Amino acid sequence: MQSRLEVTESLSDKIFLGSNVGELETGDVPANITRVNLSVDSDHYYTAGDDTGRAIEVTCPWGSQEMANSILASVSGKTYQPYTATDALLDPAAEIGDAVTVGGYYSVIANVSTSFDRACAPIISAPESDEIDDEYPYESRERRETNRQLAQTRSLISKTSKKILLQVDNLGDQVSSISTKLDSITLTVQNGSTSSSISLSVDGVVVSSQNIQMNGLVTFTGLANGTTTIDGACIKTGTIDADRLNLTGAITFGDLSSSVQNDINDAYSMARQAQSDASSAQSTVESWSYGGTTYIDGTQIMTGTVRASTLEGGYIALLSSSERTVGELTMTGASTATYAVDLYSYGALRLTAGSGAVFIEGGSSFIELDSRISCGNDIAPSVSGGYSCGISTRRWSDIYADNSEIQTSDQNKKHDIEELPEKYLEMMDRIRPVRYRLNDGTSGRFHVGFIAQEVEQAMADAKIGSLEFGGWVKDIDEDGNDIYMLRYSEFIAVLWAKIKQLESRLEATA
Repeated sequence: MQSRLEVTESLSDKIFLGSNVGELETGDVPANITRVNLSVDSDHYYTAGDDTGRAIEVTCPWGSQEMANSILASVSGKTYQPYTATDALLDPAAEIGDAVTVGGYYSVIANVSTSFDRACAPIISAPESDEIDDEYPYESRERRETNRQLAQTRSLISKTSKKILLQVDNLGDQVSSISTKLDSITLTVQNGSTSSSISLSVDGVVVSSQNIQMNGLVTFTGLANGTTTIDGACIKTGTIDADRLNLTGAITFGDLSSSVQNDINDAYSMARQAQSDASSAQSTVESWSYGGTTYIDGTQIMTGTVRASTLEGGYIALLSSSERTVGELTMTGASTATYAVDLYSYGALRLTAGSGAVFIEGGSSFIELDSRISCGNDIAPSVSGGYSCGISTRRWSDIYADNSEIQTSDQNKKHDIEELPEKYLEMMDRIRPVRYRLNDGTSGRFHVGFIAQEVEQAMADAKIGSLEFGGWVKDIDEDGNDIYMLRYSEFIAVLWAKIKQLESRLEATA
């Protein structure tokens, strides 16, 4: 992208660097300038162009419309290329504002940072778009149109020997203030977000819209819902909405509307009921017999024992006999992902049932125990043969025991008992013993065994279905992927049958 900036006559001098830089970085090219705003003073404003691109703000006390047009013509269609060039072999005579051609880009030197070393190769740059915004602030199209209308409105002021004319046109609700001054008389109008203020000052005496005395009848018309009339006796209007009413006279009950009368009657009935309830509560309290002291204020109740059918609260501190906090019970609005009730002990925690069992239920989720569990007695499932120790998605890493597992093998617990078919021995011939390391293991040790997928293939080759051999297991893990497992104890019988087969062959050849 060559020759980004064509306004060569506006730059002091031209310097060619080419590729004589250490590193060159270029920024995004901003939009072209399509409008020039020329401010003469706070009351005069000239503009040229449109708002399709960026605007440039210029202040010049002797500016004119022709000057604004001329500036726009000079910069119209020109493109500005930001850049930063490090270790530039720059002519020491180069100055800020000179034109420079570097790396195929033609721009302006806006900043020079020189390190006084042997090469004295400075960093030169033209500001990025955000720095341009600081130098030439951007305003929205609506804001710029309002400012132009405001400047044009201020220019529509004429003064003759007989009158002063102030004409305000096309400003809508954008005006924040209008000020007119004639000798020692000043009139100021200010618009706020919810109200307006009018101030008239004559020789230092201020008459404000918030404190104006008027004689005679004052009528406000054009209001949202009718007419408000103010005279010396009363204010006639529809609805009065106020934070506070200071009334020195009397208001009779009949002066109020029927809805207000009903509200007062309801409040009176509720007050009488509250008084009756308080009297009943006082009788109940007086009938108590408690040898200690009960203290009640706005923050706490201090007493010996609190008995209630229902106790509600978000936090309960658990105190020892010496009134030292040893634990806490906290109730929150948490979802099942964290906790809704938290029982926390500062020391050890024991749950004891004097008779019967201790039940802990976790609903449809797991009961999470983060620390080691020490049991002082046997652990047994609630139903014999109904549950597993671990599941396919949550498996134990190791099981440590003094004795091997004891598996039910009672004949009375079995049916369809028969000799192993020959195809089981054929399956065993097809299974390859291997050694391996575990992916999630930490010791790096080798293990020996079988590959469950190879066992599955051996079963298929020997025409053994998945329901015919319980030593092979397939399930789904927590990510929804297939997971293969083996019951190695069920291979013992097949291996025993294989040994007996081999013994028979040896005896036949002896």
